[in-house]
Amino acid sequence: MSQLQAYQKPVVGIGVTAFTRIGPVFLLPNFSVLCMLETTDLGTIRQSCPVRSLERDFKINPESLERQNTAAIMGQPAVSQFFQSLGSGTSLLVYKSSPKVEQICQKLGIKILSNPAQVRDPFEDKKAFRILGQKVELKLIPGETLLIDDLTQNKHQQLIVQYGPELVWQLPDYKVGGGIGTLFIKSLNDYQQAMAFIQRRRQAGTNLVWVNVTKFIKGTDASISACVTRHGILCGLVQIQLNDVAEVTAFKGRNGVWCGHDWGWKHFDSKIQKKAENIAKTLGKFMAKKGYRGMFGIDLMIDSVGQVWPVECNARYTAAFPAYCMMQRLYGEIPFDAFHLAEFLEIEYEDDLDVIQKLYRQPKIGAQLVLRNQTRKWVKVEGHLKGGVYQLKQGGLVWQRPGFSLQDLQAADEFCLVDRAAVHGRILKPGERLVRVLFKGKIAVSSNQLTDWASQVCRQIYKEYRLQVIKGK
Repeated sequence: MSQLQAYQKPVVGIGVTAFTRIGPVFLLPNFSVLCMLETTDLGTIRQSCPVRSLERDFKINPESLERQNTAAIMGQPAVSQFFQSLGSGTSLLVYKSSPKVEQICQKLGIKILSNPAQVRDPFEDKKAFRILGQKVELKLIPGETLLIDDLTQNKHQQLIVQYGPELVWQLPDYKVGGGIGTLFIKSLNDYQQAMAFIQRRRQAGTNLVWVNVTKFIKGTDASISACVTRHGILCGLVQIQLNDVAEVTAFKGRNGVWCGHDWGWKHFDSKIQKKAENIAKTLGKFMAKKGYRGMFGIDLMIDSVGQVWPVECNARYTAAFPAYCMMQRLYGEIPFDAFHLAEFLEIEYEDDLDVIQKLYRQPKIGAQLVLRNQTRKWVKVEGHLKGGVYQLKQGGLVWQRPGFSLQDLQAADEFCLVDRAAVHGRILKPGERLVRVLFKGKIAVSSNQLTDWASQVCRQIYKEYRLQVIKGK
């Protein structure tokens, strides 16, 4: 989309790490990134666009901040001064907006390239999604929404009779991901443990009121990315979600914990692709009527007979990005980022969406995994791995060259360390991200099991980062 190359006003991507905001790096001439953490992949990213971090450029220790998010970054006086220095017409690319960020940006005269919270939030609410799904006539997984306090043991038994012996609970009052609000209930013991978990969380101050109870669908965890444009809804490939992967999952015992994607492990047939696109287009058209623009994603479950079940809506950029757009560039597609930016920057374009949609359906190969601190304790990174392209040779990691993108991978057995790419001495809280790994080839044999080679790569990365538990913390 050449029109973006002519856009000269400043656009700043903002996030805890730089990698998650680099999608527009090859699309906009005046694009830069502001991040919180100084990570070992930034040397290479800085060769493609300016990157400023709170740690290096503003001399702000991230551990001194109450939270690690966009609002915490924008709340720093030095950051406000930086944005004022850019002059008028500056835009901000965020993961998702929030009332606090919107308030700060309004004062600074900054345009946010994201849907306002009041437009986005109704679509992300898991309780509201089931109501919305029925309204637009989506075929939802059989189930119902209950007050937690009404979910007695007798009621649980009634639900088993109605929906089967295995159930899934979603706690919509949890506004964080990571599988913390999803519980698989396959026995009376699971029911009792789930109720005990809810009680502990309530005592800790989490206001848990509602629960979605649905039938347990045996099948493949998947998702589809989509974009609301002024000319219609664009849809990506139905993609495998790698969930509950033992080598990288942070906490044992959670269910539905996202760990990454393998876009090449399994390509669904045209019938399933069409069903998923119909779901995304039906929902996207309704969202557009409510003022929604740009990127969103839908989590799906695909059962053994080819039925595609929508699970929830992620009304924002999803964790598939920016890797998915990198892969699109490899296959000669206009990346989703271009359309998202054009919508919010109000750039005119006349691309034929039917032609683009046809291209978007072509099979692709690539993968990513997110490695985390797997303990429930604080740890310190005692090892050092610089960001870039690696190979696994003779049981060790061998650095090959700089890189931060799927385009930088040349051989099928190469992989790239990006995103957090933790520096020596970094302190990680329980479950915190350590590094993201990009792969050129296939890495999975199922939605929760890696190939032997990919498993070995993960084990070696953990080994060489040398995470040490901090005693007394």
